[in-house]
Amino acid sequence: MTEYKSDMDTDKMSLTKKETLKRWKGIGYGAKSEKYPHLVDCSSKRSFISDINEDALFADGFDNAIVGYDASSFCVVYDYDKCLKVLMERDDMSYPEAHEFMEFNVVGAFVGDFTPIFVHSLI
Repeated sequence: MTEYKSDMDTDKMSLTKKETLKRWKGIGYGAKSEKYPHLVDCSSKRSFISDINEDALFADGFDNAIVGYDASSFCVVYDYDKCLKVLMERDDMSYPEAHEFMEFNVVGAFVGDFTPIFVHSLI
């Protein structure tokens, strides 16, 4: 068995994370091989995040507003302004209506450990 050396404290990782780390180091992150032909489904942002965190929670109808995932918890990260745009275009809401809906029904909802994150972009 090959020994992998790293600065990371793997003693505190779950077995699943340890095995994933070994797999990535053994064949190269994102590389194809016969043993692991499908590491992560990159066909959409949602499927990519679902593959790296099967417990990730998504806000229904806001897939176009996904900008990434949190590096430590692998929670889905949405662009707040893109979510507003979805509500205004899809549901024909005004800006104040979309903002109020986002604050009370989406951002303010805690649905568990993997509750999505909504960020305000500064650029």
